Amino acid sequence: MDIRIRNYHLDGYGHVNHARYLEFLEEARWALFDQRDLLRFLEGIQLVVARIDICYRRAAVSGNVLRIENRVKELTARHLVLTQTIVLAESGKTAAEADVTLMPVAAATGRSMKFPESLLTPLNKLLL
Repeated sequence: MDIRIRNYHLDGYGHVNHARYLEFLEEARWALFDQRDLLRFLEGIQLVVARIDICYRRAAVSGNVLRIENRVKELTARHLVLTQTIVLAESGKTAAEADVTLMPVAAATGRSMKFPESLLTPLNKLLL
């Protein structure tokens, strides 16, 4: 997924604020599920972010195009770890990289649950 940095993405220092990257990563996760036709398996399930470990490497500024790449790093019955890399498209250099741990939660109860097999199987096909 690509995102062009606009003026409203910038903070007072003239670069993308660290918190804005989290929004970009979330959009890329939804895009991944949409592109892989996985959204239909999420009825009644909320994917909750349990942990984000992010490393910022380079600043992004207005006009940059960021390419966000998603890779399934780890998958168990109860959690999914995605490695998400934000690359400056013009140079190919990494702006940020994150490991995001997602857990399935039953929407009706708010309780942690196992991934249903209908979702676990296609996610397994995305493992590194």
